[in-house]
Amino acid sequence: MIWKTKTHQFTATVCQRTGKTCPALARLARAMTVAMKTAAPTTTPEFQVEGSSDLTYCPEGCTARFWAQKDQIRVFCGTCADTPTKTLDGYADMMFGTSFTPLPAGVLTDLPCAMLEVSSLVPRPAAPISEHLSA
Repeated sequence: MIWKTKTHQFTATVCQRTGKTCPALARLARAMTVAMKTAAPTTTPEFQVEGSSDLTYCPEGCTARFWAQKDQIRVFCGTCADTPTKTLDGYADMMFGTSFTPLPAGVLTDLPCAMLEVSSLVPRPAAPISEHLSA
């Protein structure tokens, strides 16, 4: 599922346990987007945060692991705590990326039951007034 706001694009997979998109995952991603935007004026461009959160409203009771930076947020649900973030990122690149990025078989044995990626949208420059006036 893909949806947009004025500033971000959200891309989510279907939960492998429920067969539906997860509203709890979407809520977490929206909250993280607001948090990162709020933190932006007081942080450096390299600022990044990683952590986990219990998705209380998830019917399956998942724990979501996340990492967030200024222009991208990724959330992985139902993964082992010891799975390296780099491995999860490789899997997300393969799922959400626009280029072909293979991942060796067996490198990720505990697949996320759902994932979500948030990307910042680049604002379009305003058109000059002369383009809006008819001659």
